[in-house]
Amino acid sequence: LAKVLPLVQKVAIASKKAFNADGITIWQFNEPASGQTVFHLHYHVIPRYEGQALRAHSGKMEDGEVLAANAAMLKEALC
Repeated sequence: LAKVLPLVQKVAIASKKAFNADGITIWQFNEPASGQTVFHLHYHVIPRYEGQALRAHSGKMEDGEVLAANAAMLKEALC
């Protein structure tokens, strides 16, 4: 974790900038009872906006074009 968490922090800071977010939620789930569906260590870095409720994880993948555009914005913010 000592090596992973600085990277999570870097992505969180870049996500806030890239998506002009008011804040960031960072989640990490362990075991099915917690909602884990992908069974390896990973963090969810979620840009958040005032007044917008946090939705439950739907399991539905976002459109590929939207993901590509978001990845480009995040990549630019990381540079």
